[in-house]
Amino acid sequence: MDKLEQYRQYIQNILTKHGQYKPHCEEIENQLIFDTMHDHYQLMRIGWNGLSRVYHAVIHFDIKNEKIWIQQNMTDVDLAQELLEMGVPKEDIVLGLQPPYKRPYTGYGVVV
Repeated sequence: MDKLEQYRQYIQNILTKHGQYKPHCEEIENQLIFDTMHDHYQLMRIGWNGLSRVYHAVIHFDIKNEKIWIQQNMTDVDLAQELLEMGVPKEDIVLGLQPPYKRPYTGYGVVV
């Protein structure tokens, strides 16, 4: 399996695992979005909590230039660590949720 396909599979496995968590409100559902053509992957939470609309990305990954970008993480889980444990090198993980000026200090990949 080539690197890009492997990264897609890792991301889908992480999102599927986290998507099994059931929100406390029955009117809220988890939706997994796997856009393998454009390499956008999300775990969304959608529904209603009483009279309040719930619609947000819990986790969002992109793959750009053979690097995995963590764009959103609204969990208490270290997604970068999960990727490392799967064998993804640090330099192939970009913390897109961090401002560009901070990325060189994260110990993870940077974009030049």
